[in-house]
Amino acid sequence: MTDYPNLGDVITQADVSTKGTGSYAADYINWCRVSHLLHDHAPGWQFAIKSHPETGHVWKSPDGTAYVVGCFEHVNGNDTPYFPQAVMDNRNNAIAFEKVTARDLTDAHRRCLCTAAAAQFGLGWQLWAREPVENPHRDTKPALQQDTPKAEPSQVRDTQPKVEPKGKTKPDAKIVFLNEDQIEEVKAAVKAYAKRDELIAAFKKQYKIMAPRIADRIQFPEHKEFIDKYIADNPA
Repeated sequence: MTDYPNLGDVITQADVSTKGTGSYAADYINWCRVSHLLHDHAPGWQFAIKSHPETGHVWKSPDGTAYVVGCFEHVNGNDTPYFPQAVMDNRNNAIAFEKVTARDLTDAHRRCLCTAAAAQFGLGWQLWAREPVENPHRDTKPALQQDTPKAEPSQVRDTQPKVEPKGKTKPDAKIVFLNEDQIEEVKAAVKAYAKRDELIAAFKKQYKIMAPRIADRIQFPEHKEFIDKYIADNPA
């Protein structure tokens, strides 16, 4: 019997992306990055969607909508429990079985990979539970086991952790996301700033952003601090 890996503390700030803005913003981990993290931290496990004996990869629910069934398979022959995932459109509405296209199926496969990884291995559970993500400076060497108790939720810091000498961070340091009001406040400040183009260029250079917009990249307290400081240091 192979134990299931516990990947609850694997993801970092660098793994998280955001789509949408304002109240429609959603944090997620790209499916390809999920696969990469599984290769690194769950060797021997591969994701698969199971075939229905009559309908192939797409299963039909009692109301006529479609879903897929995924699991992780280990090289020694063990499987995780089966995990269902609805086949959905871009508004997260279930799609009728008869209307499922190849694109719908491949999208459902990627969604099922990510949700099953969270359910079975704990990978990225913080995003589903809206919990803070661990600090982004993942150690390259295995950490020694210590009996130091973990910080309680009340001890989670409200700001970006400071990087200590030699690239190490305190083991209990946390990163929190800006809330929606703070994000909207920052966006309003950027929009009203007379030297907006220069600020955007500086922000993109600082955080190595290639996309033309930065609205959906303002996520963390250090982003707000950078923008506030730039505006203060460069009055219009």
